[in-house]
Amino acid sequence: MTELSQIYSDQYAKKPRHRISRLAFLLASLLIAVTSLSLVFVGFVASRASNQQAVANEARLLRSTLADMKRSIVQDQIGIASSDLAVKRLVLEFDARFVQSTFDDLWSDHSYSKSMLISGGGNVVAETFEDNTYILDRPIGETAGLEAIVGRLTAKYRRNRTRVPGGFGHRSLQGIDFSEYAVMGFTKLDGKPALFGAMPIIPDDYKVTLPDGPPTILLSARYIDANLLERLNRHLSFSSLAFRSGSGSQQDGPLHPVLDQSGSPLGVFQWKSQTVSTSIWPTVIPVIVILGTALAALAFGIAWKIGQLTTSLQSSEQQNRYLALHDSLSGLANRLQFTRMLEAAVKSLPDTPFAVLHCDLDNFKPVNDTFGHSSGDLVIQTIASRLKKTIANQGLVCRVGGDEFMIIYHGLNNKAHLARLGRTLVANACAPIPITENEAVHVGLSVGIARAPIDGKTPETLVGASDMALYNSKVMGRGQVSFFSEIRTTSQPVEPQNDTLDGISHHADAV
Repeated sequence: MTELSQIYSDQYAKKPRHRISRLAFLLASLLIAVTSLSLVFVGFVASRASNQQAVANEARLLRSTLADMKRSIVQDQIGIASSDLAVKRLVLEFDARFVQSTFDDLWSDHSYSKSMLISGGGNVVAETFEDNTYILDRPIGETAGLEAIVGRLTAKYRRNRTRVPGGFGHRSLQGIDFSEYAVMGFTKLDGKPALFGAMPIIPDDYKVTLPDGPPTILLSARYIDANLLERLNRHLSFSSLAFRSGSGSQQDGPLHPVLDQSGSPLGVFQWKSQTVSTSIWPTVIPVIVILGTALAALAFGIAWKIGQLTTSLQSSEQQNRYLALHDSLSGLANRLQFTRMLEAAVKSLPDTPFAVLHCDLDNFKPVNDTFGHSSGDLVIQTIASRLKKTIANQGLVCRVGGDEFMIIYHGLNNKAHLARLGRTLVANACAPIPITENEAVHVGLSVGIARAPIDGKTPETLVGASDMALYNSKVMGRGQVSFFSEIRTTSQPVEPQNDTLDGISHHADAV
């Protein structure tokens, strides 16, 4: 009886041990399965989120670059369209030779695919095909899309038009965005999709006046062709950037649709995203196999993979944040960061006074015209480095335009110190800039200074004050330092002295 009881007891004891072993094995297997599936799920979601964010950032960069290209067309037009001479020769009387010379300058300086002059009567009176100019007289209705452009621009012109003795003038372009007086976007010209900008012919010195009625319009455009895509991709470095008519297919890569002026689809920009993560499956499957033999190896694999994905996401986020707040050419803070920091600085008033320095290069355009845009980029980078070195940790240096810089300065706020600082900035900018082993260029710098809270207590007021001070420096002969508090503030702009018109036009471009 005792032996039978002992045998029974041993068998009974083995059953729980076998069950625990099987349960442990089952739990381990379940843990492996759950952990493996969790890893697969986390990897899939993280990769998908990273891909979506990367594509969204690329699309945002494309939109920003296209907007800059449209604005640059209007910026190129300002020197021609905002001129008393243009009003006299293109609006009040039609001078064919002047038109020929104007369009020749547009082609030689900017190589636009097409430029058009549209009279107030609604007729195309001159147009170019590359470097060939034709004087004609045909209704705008013969070119699809022109009526919508002319209608939108005429409405803006009437909002900005002002009555003056003898006729009409136009609101000053100083301190207002291009979109308030110009029309920019996409349209179809000669059956080809094109990027265009258009603005009215208006006076600048108001020695002549505009007649009543619709405006005379200057329109310039670039066909969306291989040349424009190459120019666009210099700033983007996308893979296989292309423009296709119709709606395109998501299978071929991300899409950015564009509309014409009537809101109809014109086509899509399409590219292959370069930041899409590689498939996670080749990595996860071997890890799952290892999980079947070693739970510890699985745990290590999970930690390693999650750490890798987290680092990748953090790195991508840091890079995207940097790109969103910095200028890609100079490495300085961009307009967005400037706006945020200025708003923060204003909130600290009056306890923490500061100054806004508005800087604009002098004689920069001849560098691009003579030595090319790569040399111009080198000049921008060199000036940016000098400004940053001079300001050091006393403030924030920002590039807000082509050759336009703004500084939020938190150092001493007295005029004597700021004047010395401004003169130092001007002197440093005037130093020669080597562009080759044997050649160097010279540019200058004009500076306008507004002090907070003396000259303003809001971002808009301070930017306007520094801009007016900069304008005064340009008028005074360039290479000057002006304080807003020292210039005469009137409803009319400060009249330029001697031969400063070109400098003023340059500043208008920068604004």
